[in-house]
Amino acid sequence: MTKLDCNVVHCMYNADKKCSKNQILVEGSEASMPHETCCSSFKEQGCNCSKNAVGEPKTSLEVQCKATNCTFNENRQCHADHIGINGVNACVVAETECASFRCK
Repeated sequence: MTKLDCNVVHCMYNADKKCSKNQILVEGSEASMPHETCCSSFKEQGCNCSKNAVGEPKTSLEVQCKATNCTFNENRQCHADHIGINGVNACVVAETECASFRCK
């Protein structure tokens, strides 16, 4: 399990900069830079709610990862101890990224 910090404040799963999902999926099979990845689990909150999360924040979660060029990717799972998902003003999946991506 990976500790995840998320600054994608417009995501319905964001709870105090943590994710309320049990697992997320990072895309970017051809990525060589962080901005070429994205969190495909992102779902924009449906309204201008003050609280987005559909559950309690998780301190760690499973991160499936298709960014096979990342040093933390082992068999499509992230094995980093800690990762960050960026996209402060994201409204769509493509505006998010795995900030912890490191090219092999």
